[in-house]
This record gives sequence, structure tokens and C-alpha cells, in this order.
Amino acid sequence: MPWPAVPLDSTRLIKAYFQSSYIPRLFIVSSDGKILSHQGVDDVKRKGIDALKTWTQGETVAPPVEDEFEWEDISCNGCSMDPIIGQRYCCSSCDNYDLCSTCAKKGHEHPLELVPQSTEDDDD
Repeated sequence: MPWPAVPLDSTRLIKAYFQSSYIPRLFIVSSDGKILSHQGVDDVKRKGIDALKTWTQGETVAPPVEDEFEWEDISCNGCSMDPIIGQRYCCSSCDNYDLCSTCAKKGHEHPLELVPQSTEDDDD
């Protein structure tokens, strides 16, 4: 390995270096040390071998379009879509209540808030 490995139990060091609070995570790093992706697993799930080809050229994978964004571990309380794909809405009055865009259009007894999708630079 051309760089020193950091043991997973050194999460504080990993979190500080990669500026991420969500560990474990697959970071893709180029040979010159540039971080190509904070979300390697998600990139491979979406793009497959094309993600690997992109990284070997030292480039980053394009983020998912809004309608393809996958909310890992979040399901819709209206239709049970698991995970929610696309836009996600939450109810600020109900505890842990999320809806997909289709169910949100049907309405809810309280106002719903659109949850912003994270980007490559955001932290989960």
C-alpha cells in the first residue's frame, strides 16, 4: 500500500482527516492523495464498473440526479417504499415520519418539509 493504513478503531483520526462523522465509509483516494469520493459504495451501486473506470482516470463520479437519490435506511410511512428514492419529505410535528414525493402530494395532516439531499461534500 503506498500510504499508511489507519486502523478502523482510530475513528477520531479518520473522522478528522476525511472530515466525516459517518464511519465506516468507503473513501476513494487517487494516487496523488486527492479524495475522489466520500461515498464510494453508493457510487459503485449506481454506476457499477463505470465508477471504477472514472476513478482510475483520476476523476469524480457525477452525483445522482434528484429523482435517483437513494435515502439509505429511510422508508416511506405512506407506501412503505424502502428506501425512499427521489425527494423525501418529513413532518416536523410527527416523530420520525417520512414520505416519498408521491405520498407527500396526497397530503398529510401537518405541514411537510422537503429534506435537502446531501452532496459529495456534505456529511451524513
